[in-house]
Amino acid sequence: MSTESRAIEVLFAGEDLKDGPAAAALAAADPLDVSVSRDFVTAREQLDATTVDCVVTTHRDDGFDGVAFLESVRRSRAELPVVLVVTAADDRVASRAVAADATALVPAADPDALESILEAIESNVSTHTQAPETRMPISDLTLRAERRLKERALDEAPIGITISDANDPDQPIIYLNDSFAEITGYLPEDAVGVNHRFLQGPNTDPDKTAELAEGIADERPTRVVLRNYTKDGTEFWNQVDVSPIYDEAGEVTHYVGFQMDVTERKRAEKQLHAERESLERLLDRINGLANDVTETLVRAETRAEIEQSITDRIGSGKEYAAACLGRYDATENRVTVTERAGEQDPHVETIDLDDGSAVQTLREVIETQEPRLLGDANAIYELEADESCVFIPLSYRSTTYGVLAVIEREATIDDRERVLLGSIGRSIGMAINAVLTKRTITTDTVLTIGVELSDDGLFLVELAAAVGTEFEHQALIDDDRGRGVLWLVSTEYADPDEIVAQAHTDDNVLEAETLVTTDEGSVLQFRLRNVPLVDVLSEYGGRITSMHANGNTLSLEFRIGTEDTARSLLDVLEERYDHVELVAYHEDEVRETPHGFREELRNQLTDRQYTALKKAYVSGYFEWPRRVEGAQLAESMDIVPSTYHQHLQTAKRKVFEAFFTE
Repeated sequence: MSTESRAIEVLFAGEDLKDGPAAAALAAADPLDVSVSRDFVTAREQLDATTVDCVVTTHRDDGFDGVAFLESVRRSRAELPVVLVVTAADDRVASRAVAADATALVPAADPDALESILEAIESNVSTHTQAPETRMPISDLTLRAERRLKERALDEAPIGITISDANDPDQPIIYLNDSFAEITGYLPEDAVGVNHRFLQGPNTDPDKTAELAEGIADERPTRVVLRNYTKDGTEFWNQVDVSPIYDEAGEVTHYVGFQMDVTERKRAEKQLHAERESLERLLDRINGLANDVTETLVRAETRAEIEQSITDRIGSGKEYAAACLGRYDATENRVTVTERAGEQDPHVETIDLDDGSAVQTLREVIETQEPRLLGDANAIYELEADESCVFIPLSYRSTTYGVLAVIEREATIDDRERVLLGSIGRSIGMAINAVLTKRTITTDTVLTIGVELSDDGLFLVELAAAVGTEFEHQALIDDDRGRGVLWLVSTEYADPDEIVAQAHTDDNVLEAETLVTTDEGSVLQFRLRNVPLVDVLSEYGGRITSMHANGNTLSLEFRIGTEDTARSLLDVLEERYDHVELVAYHEDEVRETPHGFREELRNQLTDRQYTALKKAYVSGYFEWPRRVEGAQLAESMDIVPSTYHQHLQTAKRKVFEAFFTE
């Protein structure tokens, strides 16, 4: 058989899965021609606009929904091979994939996942096309057998097929197959001898029927999509293809019609169109708001100015009906409303989150640092039935400075809008942090304050008392994945495993481990849900310079920008802790100081780069011989060694650039 080889056109729809074969690896395989689309709507549009031989789509529960994409493909391309790659092939995903007629289901974690995908493509897509001169073996059958086979093919075809008599002025139906009867509900005794017009009804588009009639009159193939009606009166969308059949003299003797129920496809198209319009409206609204917020954050010089300007802008009525802003006090665990704007005011001033009657949604926002729709009806505002309210955390790293409540009228704030508002909230939190930090690193002078604290709620003090040791603070690092705060400390205690075991008895401790142990002592890492003392210092722009803990007291030294801020911070510490003794209070010049240099350099490092560099330093990685290997530090960050060394090398390069660049 004569054949011509060609490349297989493959659409890769979705995102690359962790530990799974990437689109780039698939594109490198011969003879595949791979196009990639990461977005659901764009992938559907690309599939409809181009001809592809196969689709490879990925599925992740919290990402791209490949099963939904498979189901969408099946509504219009029932026979197209679709390979589904999943993060985990659980029963729910597998049953949905089978129901949607997935060609193959490949777990991403399978070491042979790429080979399985390529095998599924090769098995289900032909890489050859028949040449024109290819002889079809059906000709070997007897004339009667050939005719019977073709009749069965027509009768059992999965789409509706009719044949009409072109020589009769009314062009009546002379043949219909089983699928036509199933689609329309009309049996042969209902339809034979009748024109197709019986499928039309009150909502059938006359322009479309005229287009179909014109094509038939011109004796040319024609396709239209009509709103037709079944025998019981049910509306459905019918994709109708009509082609003329010619005799040996070139005269049209019959018309063959193909009917396909595309109701689900039309619904999907309508839904996609509605979603696209909704997204465009959302982007138009949010873009203007985001630009104004950015301009405000750049211009504002104080926290109060940020909070007032942002609340006034968001609650101005242009995009949202009202807004209010509450400052979060981490030590008291309460939110106090300080700013309000818009058509209505909140009916509460202060919310104590330790109170059982407090707003549950607000608690969740503080704990997760993620936006939430208000689930406690009328707990903050007296909402109408058509109004919705969303809480937006104003956070930077592990510190939450406040919560912004936004009211939307006559619409529900969906997931996409919450994501965009959450991004705006993080920008506000970052700006507040920058303003507070600026007091410390950009003023002409800075205050260095030393205090000794005693209280039952101090983690390091309680841990030191329990095992009979002392700790030196090394680093506090915000986890960039939202998993609490990392606290690195050193100790001369001989049994670090005992310290780790004791730390795990504290409910505030998520993880505890030893990073390195030498004859001189150990460096330990604690991952804590929160560190209230650090939250208080961050709120006032304080920066820790040293900390020491024994079984009785926590000795703390920190820098802060102004005397008024220092006085306010000391007042807060005295309210929060049983015993606060001031042991140092002096003013330093900060221009061109190591502290200012460190702060400027810290802002140039990403969270991962800073964490990698700080852990290497405090754990003795740079000493010789090394006290710890990179693989151990990578494991403590839950990343592979190559990634850890990449972060470390980048951080070192930035440090050297800051030191040597004139």
